[in-house]
Amino acid sequence: MGASIPLYSLYGQIDTAAELRFLHLESLESRNRVYGWDIRPHRHHDLYQLIWVDEGEGTVMLDEQTLSLRAPVLISIPPPIVHGFRWRPDTKGLILTIADGFVADLAKQSGDAAVHSALGRLLTITGEVDPGSIGRLRGLFETILDEYIHDRVCRGTAISGNVLMLFAEVARLRHLSLQKDAHEDSGRLALYRRFKELVETHYRDSWRVADYALALATTERNLRRVSFDLVGQPPVRILHQRILLEAKRNLLYTEKTVAEIGYDLGFEDPAYFTRFFARNEDLTPAAFRRCSRRA
Repeated sequence: MGASIPLYSLYGQIDTAAELRFLHLESLESRNRVYGWDIRPHRHHDLYQLIWVDEGEGTVMLDEQTLSLRAPVLISIPPPIVHGFRWRPDTKGLILTIADGFVADLAKQSGDAAVHSALGRLLTITGEVDPGSIGRLRGLFETILDEYIHDRVCRGTAISGNVLMLFAEVARLRHLSLQKDAHEDSGRLALYRRFKELVETHYRDSWRVADYALALATTERNLRRVSFDLVGQPPVRILHQRILLEAKRNLLYTEKTVAEIGYDLGFEDPAYFTRFFARNEDLTPAAFRRCSRRA
């Protein structure tokens, strides 16, 4: 593809449209041994992944974050997220890969907005959650693996049902995480999290800070104060950073022209997109692409 970080259907395979009912389950160790326990950064075009680490530890790259994680760990990765792994040898776990369309079908079957919302967000859960959640996650992955490797009657139904239960557990963990944050900061962190979620949904739609404040039933002044207090940046900067992140992704991982990338991000004038990018990065989009690919 000529890009520094490729799109994969599964590790080492060039991405194509995944079949609607595609689901794949494999041990973490079997895949990582092939690559020397170092999976280079990549992303999937239309595949969702749930990674369960039952034993071991390692370093995980998720977009621009690098995390050191120790089992038990659950990582929920929607299609757009760039991710890479460097696990300690003999780390044990499972990798569940599902076609994005299949995920959408199962979420729709659940009829639960919390499931749909959770699956669209990057989520990393460590052993800090309650033991009951860890036990349920471990049990669900073991059950799915048992059904996956045995050709029994109603195999597909059993797998789908347990995957849906797994999705429900992911949604519960995300809900508990948001509740904990809100409790710790008397609602300010909850407001900031909701703002970030709206940014994730609408950063392509040319929303102004006033539009976000209106959707959050707050004032621009309050949103600006909360943002400064929690992360030391105004809301407009957070919005611009998200747009820049997607611009960089496309410059690095696709062959789209600069104009096409700008249009995709809501810039009708390619020259304005170039000025926006250069003002924030001290490089034009074309120069950023050239420098990154030479690195």
